[in-house]
Amino acid sequence: MSEFVFHGIIQKEEDRYTAICLELDIATEGDSLEEAKNNLREAVEGYIESVIEEGEEEEFIPRPVPEEVIVGYLQRFKELLQSCKPSEFYEYRDVVYAQGKSLQQRR
Repeated sequence: MSEFVFHGIIQKEEDRYTAICLELDIATEGDSLEEAKNNLREAVEGYIESVIEEGEEEEFIPRPVPEEVIVGYLQRFKELLQSCKPSEFYEYRDVVYAQGKSLQQRR
């Protein structure tokens, strides 16, 4: 079983929460913060398992978010800080476990 630690940014946009995995460029959303976290975790887990089954870890893990996306989040965060509004950004870190041989087990 492979272990993969990932980090996400979750942002509240109107009445929805959007979540993005920084290491894999996977995005989801939910009606609540908890739902957005769960949806991101499930999407990351499914992606990791699929990549492992296909034996493509070296090509697709990691597959980072484009730099311009991160810059956009940073800019919105700075704007929130300057506006004195309560934070609508949430940091998220989790671990998923994927079935199959890991890259280390193949070497």
